[in-house]
Amino acid sequence: MSNRYPLILDSSNNKIKELPSGDNLDLTGAGISSVGSISVGAAVTINGTGADITGVVTATQFVGDGSQLIGVSGFATALSSDSTSTLNKIFKTPKTLAVGTGVSLTIESDESSGNVAFSREGVIHVGSGSTLHIADGTAFYTNVLSVF
Repeated sequence: MSNRYPLILDSSNNKIKELPSGDNLDLTGAGISSVGSISVGAAVTINGTGADITGVVTATQFVGDGSQLIGVSGFATALSSDSTSTLNKIFKTPKTLAVGTGVSLTIESDESSGNVAFSREGVIHVGSGSTLHIADGTAFYTNVLSVF
């Protein structure tokens, strides 16, 4: 299918012509209706069920509970992803944090965070051949949720 351009009235000669490529179509006070989907380049498609966006989304405000977000780390996991379920308000979190085998790990905080670092887990298991070092001046707390 070829690209189509809206028809406009050329008031200089009272003829109808296609909107020249690169010009803008002002829809102030009007709207677009009965459209299956709108694509903005390859990254954005808007249709009757919402918007699909590939890449970074920046906004002044996001609204909603965020319960369907994926890849976002929080302090605990809800027992249900169904926002209407009571189990969506009850959480679980791991008791043990495992530091793998042959890993060297230094925990160091800074002055901007009060030289404090913390973990929600109550137990840290350091694997064979691994080292866990708390840097001088850093206070490290485990079980910050006080659940273990």
